[in-house]
Amino acid sequence: MKRVLMVLLLTVVPMMGFSLFESDKGSDKEYLHLVSSVKDVVVSTQKTRGLTNSFMNGNVTAQLLVFGQREQMLKDFERIQKALKEAKTPEAYVQEADALMKQLKVLNKKAFKRDSAEVFADYTSVIEAWIALNGKIIDSQFKSGDEEIYLAVSTLNNTLLPLTENIGKLRGMGSGIVARHVCQPEETPKMQRFVSNIEMYRIKMKAYLQKHALQTLSKAELAEINQKIADYTTLTQEEVIGREEITLDANKFFDQGTACIGGVLRVYSALESDIMKKL
Repeated sequence: MKRVLMVLLLTVVPMMGFSLFESDKGSDKEYLHLVSSVKDVVVSTQKTRGLTNSFMNGNVTAQLLVFGQREQMLKDFERIQKALKEAKTPEAYVQEADALMKQLKVLNKKAFKRDSAEVFADYTSVIEAWIALNGKIIDSQFKSGDEEIYLAVSTLNNTLLPLTENIGKLRGMGSGIVARHVCQPEETPKMQRFVSNIEMYRIKMKAYLQKHALQTLSKAELAEINQKIADYTTLTQEEVIGREEITLDANKFFDQGTACIGGVLRVYSALESDIMKKL
């Protein structure tokens, strides 16, 4: 009898241990949802930054849009807090995310009372911190697993999100320049750097998609997304960077950048969907 009990203990205890271990960490699908929730906060912050800069440089019609975008950011915060909980994220990452959300709330309150260039830089710093945190979350969950899945999830954060960020910088700083009707000398190298980064990440996106087809986006649709981005950078180079008499409409320039980001987010959504089906 004692021998039978011993065998049962040796069988059940390891199973209990495995069960307890598994409950301490979320699933790959929950982590992918968390990664996407961070993306939503990044995109929301990008838009808040751009509208704020446009308003602070003379585009008065952007003010109401700023307040609307701040409200959207708060909704995104609620979703990311839920995703952090569902994924059973390590406490260090939860604390880092909470600190970034608090930082953004303070920045939103004080933005209009400060210098526009400093505010733009502060929003950018927080966005970069979100992307870095997302990278750590991805590595903690996916790096030791399937290599193809890890590459795909990393592409979401290390290629597509930086592409939206550099388009967002070009859109945000550019709309402020257009609203002011003149590009200041110190803005020229920054804008040129954004254009160069956009091209670099666009090429990286294109190279990945040439090897990994997406189920819900055709080659023609991807070509159209690429072309819109190229057209936006060309417009910026020819009509905004280094110009002293800019005649473009600030809101239209902003909206064109938003459309480009929307295209990249379509790629993001399609790739995320393909990853989810493999998990």
